[in-house]
Amino acid sequence: KYCCDIGKPDKIVNMTNGVTPRRWIHCANPALSEIFTKYLGSQEWLTDMNKLKAMLQYKEDPKLHEEWMAMKRGCKHALAEWLKTTMDLEIDQ
Repeated sequence: KYCCDIGKPDKIVNMTNGVTPRRWIHCANPALSEIFTKYLGSQEWLTDMNKLKAMLQYKEDPKLHEEWMAMKRGCKHALAEWLKTTMDLEIDQ
């Protein structure tokens, strides 16, 4: 179900299955996870979300921006390939 039994039917209720955002990133977007691990120096951010605050020191780093955009392009390309293969749907990249 997408809403609580006792809630209002026109409202979405945010419920999780216990997956933390950082573990979701690690599983759903391994390329992004690799960037975090590279810049933070370890995978400790997977068990302590506060460790991600250290990424703020790189917010103006052109090398990080370049890697981030390359990661996004790679993910978009992979999605486009998947859509073409599984649904014969072509999208702009």
